Amino acid sequence: MATAQPRSDEDERTGEVDTAPPSLWRNLDYMYWWTGNGVSTLGTSVTTLAFPLLMLSATGSVAQAGVITACHMIGTLVMLPVGGVLADRVSRRALMISASFGQALAMGAVALLVYRGDPVILLLDALALAGGLAAGLRSGVSMSALRRIVPKEQVPTATAQGMGRDMVAHLLGAPLGGLLYSMSRWMPFLFDALSFLFVTLASALIRRPLGPDPYTGQGPRPGLFTEMADGLRIVRGSRYLVFTIVWGALLNVVAEGFTLLFVVLVQHRGGSPTDVGTATSLALVGGLLGATVGPALMRRMGARRVMLVAAWLFVSCFAAVVWVPSPWQIGLVMLVAMTSMVPLNVVIESYQVRLVPDAYLGRLAAVVRFSVQAVQWTGPLAAGFLADALGVRTAVLVLAVCMAALALALHVARSRLSLLDIPLAEVREIDPPGVPASGPVVDTDANDRSKEDSSEEDERRAEAGCGRVDDMTEHSGHHDQNKQMEKARGSELLASDDDRNRVAEKVRAAVAAGRLEIADLDARLAQVYEARTHGELDVAGRGLPDIGPRDALVVDRAPTSRFALGMFGGFERQGEWVVPPRFTAWSMWGGGRLDLSEARYAEQETVIRAVALFGGTEIVLPDDIEVEVRGFGLFGVFGKRGARKHNKPGTPRVLIKGLAMFGGVVTKTREMNRSVEK
Repeated sequence: MATAQPRSDEDERTGEVDTAPPSLWRNLDYMYWWTGNGVSTLGTSVTTLAFPLLMLSATGSVAQAGVITACHMIGTLVMLPVGGVLADRVSRRALMISASFGQALAMGAVALLVYRGDPVILLLDALALAGGLAAGLRSGVSMSALRRIVPKEQVPTATAQGMGRDMVAHLLGAPLGGLLYSMSRWMPFLFDALSFLFVTLASALIRRPLGPDPYTGQGPRPGLFTEMADGLRIVRGSRYLVFTIVWGALLNVVAEGFTLLFVVLVQHRGGSPTDVGTATSLALVGGLLGATVGPALMRRMGARRVMLVAAWLFVSCFAAVVWVPSPWQIGLVMLVAMTSMVPLNVVIESYQVRLVPDAYLGRLAAVVRFSVQAVQWTGPLAAGFLADALGVRTAVLVLAVCMAALALALHVARSRLSLLDIPLAEVREIDPPGVPASGPVVDTDANDRSKEDSSEEDERRAEAGCGRVDDMTEHSGHHDQNKQMEKARGSELLASDDDRNRVAEKVRAAVAAGRLEIADLDARLAQVYEARTHGELDVAGRGLPDIGPRDALVVDRAPTSRFALGMFGGFERQGEWVVPPRFTAWSMWGGGRLDLSEARYAEQETVIRAVALFGGTEIVLPDDIEVEVRGFGLFGVFGKRGARKHNKPGTPRVLIKGLAMFGGVVTKTREMNRSVEK
């Protein structure tokens, strides 16, 4: 059973353990995942509006518009359980690529049919069904892939950033879809097809292994339906998972019904369609705000308190929206409601991901999303009937009562949520079905008992330390054993991208010096970039000396490149390339990497203009040059502002400036001056 290792007192004194992981915006694989899914969500938002408009224009039937939407939803629901099991059996990277490419083909075919004129309605329904099947396959992979891309302790931040990204995509999707549809009816579907091609490329560019790990059980691997049943058993074996999945599905029903009544209420207050759009935009801004503050609130207040406060705040918004008189005030109330909802979802999903072993994450994602999507249609239906029978205001109050009941359930079911009292980093994974438990099977009991076991072990060690040790040989044996344990703990520490890149440089330098054959280069680099711990990195870099100091950095040579563009793709500059006095890098719906570790400079001072719009650029800077960062981040991150001086005469100076909007320009420092062979 996997468990988080707390920092020891010795680690606190020596500072050998990093206290905070690097920003996710510095993780290039995460940027590929984040931007790819963001572009895909934007494309889906565009066609969500365009499909009903197309059906109404082609047939004049509201029912047919509902049929094509239902085809997509049915396809998603049918494939979700299968996609979840496949995500735990076969290559997740291959599933992500094939599902996204399948969606691109489906939307491309729709665009072609509409472009040719008079499309066959049944064929459009079939393509919507095919797109839904591919979406269900991809949904089962997303959660498990994310856990491989980011460290566990950063899952809440990644979840919140993903929710904020989707809020922005939904905010932009509807007006963009209307604009594209007004230009030509086929353009929204072509845009969606291109967005799926982009996420296909982004998935292929991710370097980290996404799993799943090879099957190591005894005998032949169980069948598809057997593993599907195992996924259900692991959910049923956890009181936290059962409660949060059921509670979350009911919450989604109430929220969907409230969304419908919110639109109707704005109209009853004399609001125009523009007012509805403004109020909706305010709600999405609230979701973006909640995504920004959610992880910080979780750290400061604790997971349980965040969940309780958010639930009751949502209840109060239900009551307040009935009494506010004007549409813009309704929008402000919705802003508060959405600000509270996103942190609540961050808490639930973060603990679910932390609790379930990687080998079962695909099935967990399938169960969660199937439970939500299977019942969410009942929310608008029930809200509509209530509004017709009792009036809009009374219908909202009925939903407020339902939401209050859900909030009360959080207090009544306190024992089922006791897991939330444990810090996320200390949560232990539950044991898979059929595996002898190294601890109790029930999640809350396992985590509670882990604390008791740790306390008892600490007491035993304290008692042992108080006694006299007369045998010096035994004392020396204990000392050697402790050193071996410390070394083993160090080898189990997770490796960062900087660590992997540093060893990769050693491999390349060894090939250049003739220590390794060129034929060994690819195998060694693959071993380096697949390494997850320092122990695995040590194996990948065995027998190789460290890299020594560099020679002159400013050279009289022509620049290698002056411009780099990553649009729906990526770029990379690395090795011994010559940087011009002015270099520009654009990342739009894509990513790029500028590695200055081995670069030379055409002049003493270099200016790099980096712009990231819904994309990311990573700039690797050696520690033997002067650097100044002046960029600006708008709903994004731009490096680490400030300057770094260097006293060595003739040191090049690099100035980095630009803009990161809904993306990131991240800077990394790489140590260059190390001793050669020891």
